[in-house]
Amino acid sequence: MSMIAHKNWNTSLSPRCLFKPSSIALMAGLALSHGVSAANFTANSASQLSARLADAANNGPGVDVITIQGSIFTGQQIDVQTPVIIQGDSGFRVSRVIRTSTDGFQPLFNIQSPNVTIRNLLLIDQNGQNTNTQVAAEAGNDHSNARLINIPYEDAYQQITNITIENNTFENTPVGIASSGLIPHNLTISNNDFIKVNRSVELLRDVGRVYNVWNVNADNVVLNGGTLNISNNRIRGNRVRLGISVDAGNDGVYVPPSFTNIPFFDAAARAQFSDKPVVFANGSQVNSNIVEGANEFGIALATVANLSVSGNTVSTTEDDINSSADIENNFTAGINVEHNAANIVVDSNTITVGASGNFATGINVLSFQDHHAPLNHAQASQNITLVRNIFKGTGENTILGFGFSNLVIQDNDASQFTTRNPYQVTASFYNVPCGLSTSTARGTNTNIRYNQSAFNGTGNAPQYYDKNGNVVSGYTCQ
Repeated sequence: MSMIAHKNWNTSLSPRCLFKPSSIALMAGLALSHGVSAANFTANSASQLSARLADAANNGPGVDVITIQGSIFTGQQIDVQTPVIIQGDSGFRVSRVIRTSTDGFQPLFNIQSPNVTIRNLLLIDQNGQNTNTQVAAEAGNDHSNARLINIPYEDAYQQITNITIENNTFENTPVGIASSGLIPHNLTISNNDFIKVNRSVELLRDVGRVYNVWNVNADNVVLNGGTLNISNNRIRGNRVRLGISVDAGNDGVYVPPSFTNIPFFDAAARAQFSDKPVVFANGSQVNSNIVEGANEFGIALATVANLSVSGNTVSTTEDDINSSADIENNFTAGINVEHNAANIVVDSNTITVGASGNFATGINVLSFQDHHAPLNHAQASQNITLVRNIFKGTGENTILGFGFSNLVIQDNDASQFTTRNPYQVTASFYNVPCGLSTSTARGTNTNIRYNQSAFNGTGNAPQYYDKNGNVVSGYTCQ
């Protein structure tokens, strides 16, 4: 059984400390017992679950199974620091684990070990997405980080790998499943239901929050995502800001002035990996998911490579917060690909646009666009294929491209899409003048009429930018 060194596991979600002393925390020793066989345990209370996790840690190299019976209420986070399977009792999600904490930064399950599976559970935030005071006050900007499952990958020496989260229901919470620091290696999220969850799946990389990224193995750990499988999940409910996000772009060295007082945002480690995508193994996918009524992004990818996004059904809707500070009304996409994403195939998705902002779009293909960063080719997404997608609803564009390389658009169907553009343009592309900024339209793209600006390396822009967002003269492609 793999050992987890007990380092200082503080940090990750915010300048506040996420991890707190917990009666459910597993205090695994440095020595294992001599047992070799996996055991089966049951738990029907928070104290029993704590005891069974301790038993699993001391039971040798086998992966033990803990079956939860009935309902467990807990105001403490459950630290999982040993390989284990935590599952519900027989029947369809009849076992419940209910988070009762009012702390906006404390998760329910906190996975700090490889080889962990959580399945067939109903996970609920008792305070709720719409009743928790902090969440209600900040719903427009969605700052709460309360998570039902958190994977705090913080130390590049301790790679969290082989995590499976399947056949669960997540209900009434700000965040369903999230990672921070690094995206876990070999991760499966499948056949789950998310009901009234602001951000259902939010996988983030920010190496400024990770210890020991300077060691010789850091490149492999930070940049190798292993196999990713996010499939057959359903996401629904009011105030769904974000359906599925796989975002390794938080390392960007372009830092807006408002962030300079937050220490981990200007860590030197970020520059080492800026713009370098997490590369997933062949066969990695975000496939066959249903995302209903996202008011920012249904599916979002940034600084990742080698992914299939296929067979998903996504719809976008108006943001019901109506906050003047809330940008989602003006920037909504069914599928969003940005910031040095590469080798992404977006195939056979059905996207219904229901938002009315100026950037209400079916699919975005963007360079680094966070925090009003300037358009530049150095951080462009490249080798992106959009094929056989169906666009429905009413919005500005089926496809919007800002800074890209080798964008292929083939056999898409917008016959059921209506644009509000007075010129009936249904796809718009904008680029800096670089020879690599090319697009190819093949086959039959039904009802897609293109608008192209500074396209195929032609045209002039008033000023050019380097990869850090600085205005430069004599710009050359980077």
